[in-house]
Amino acid sequence: MRIPFIKAQGAGNDFVIIDKNVDNIGKSKKLIKTLCNRKMGIGCDQLILIKKNGNSYHVKFYNSDGSIANNCGNGLRCVYKYLTEIKGIKNPTIKTKSFTHLGKKIQDLYQINVGNVSTDWKKIPLLLNKDTQNLKFPNIQIPGLIKIMSASIGNPHCIVLVKNLNQITIEEIGPKLVSHKIFKNQANVTFVQKISSTNIKVLFWERGAGHTLACGSGICATAYTLYLNNFTKESIQIKTECSDLYTSIENKTVSLTGPAEIIFQGKFLI
Repeated sequence: MRIPFIKAQGAGNDFVIIDKNVDNIGKSKKLIKTLCNRKMGIGCDQLILIKKNGNSYHVKFYNSDGSIANNCGNGLRCVYKYLTEIKGIKNPTIKTKSFTHLGKKIQDLYQINVGNVSTDWKKIPLLLNKDTQNLKFPNIQIPGLIKIMSASIGNPHCIVLVKNLNQITIEEIGPKLVSHKIFKNQANVTFVQKISSTNIKVLFWERGAGHTLACGSGICATAYTLYLNNFTKESIQIKTECSDLYTSIENKTVSLTGPAEIIFQGKFLI
């Protein structure tokens, strides 16, 4: 059987998008890992499966190790572009496990509401009742550390504010924080440097994927917690390793604006 797919990327965060035979694909962790493998399959940070349900499109995200992710801001923008520009669907309603997402195109960029942010320790979730906006990891040395925060926007996130990103050895520190026992389901880690009240720089280490060029839900959780802790304003620019993204906060909902690109289309054999 030949299954059509789309290869897409948003800010360097790359995806394989499939909307055919998704139930069978979602049941096979082995197949998911193969599709995501850059040497044995198509290669991507995450696999995205889309299933039409009534008038909405239900989306599931899978990390490259086969584990499930509940949200993905960069992936959502790519899904919106795919549905509107490849499938020709006007104003699609996109649903993930916890949220309903609506998007729009703004010149050459794409904007989508990624969801509502929670800083409740039970919803992240943490193992213990801790101050989620002032976490401590005394056994992990982080150069230039200012503050560690945590939040959930469907996925659990750990936000590490530092003085200088150039001092961070992400391959060493990232895995220690991702798998720290305080995070019941692990956590995606954002290392962030404040440039101004409207501009930040970021690096990412994600659960199930490792180092990625961008993490959309991580950007949204970072923007919200920085705003909550009076480091930045409601609307900011985020510089990733290869792109610029933009967030805006309304109440606890964060919208993410940035590029989305369809790289190529193809079919794979199962």
